[in-house]
Amino acid sequence: MHTRSLALLLFALALLGAGAPAPATDAPPAGAPDIWRWTDRFGQLHYTPKIDIPPERRAFAEPASAPLPPGTTACDAAWNRYRANQACFDAFRVVGGGLKPDAFRHCQELPQPQPCR
Repeated sequence: MHTRSLALLLFALALLGAGAPAPATDAPPAGAPDIWRWTDRFGQLHYTPKIDIPPERRAFAEPASAPLPPGTTACDAAWNRYRANQACFDAFRVVGGGLKPDAFRHCQELPQPQPCR
């Protein structure tokens, strides 16, 4: 098994700890784009660079690395990390769907979590 595959497997197994408390914070990798977490007027959660947040929603936005609310499940925390990292990669996308090579130096590649139950 490749080292990268083993690391992803171990990470995924660590996330499966049902009922485990969510980590207090998930710091982005150094050099990653500044990703923010915010909710639109319909209650939909978004992860985007701050510049992409509508002006009327900026007061309610917080860095994606900010602590999650108390009581956040491990599954919800895993999805928070996944969505924030996908937003990081979005900043490096090019026309046609490819990624700039710098994406893998600044963003953390995470497997998609299992659906929460």
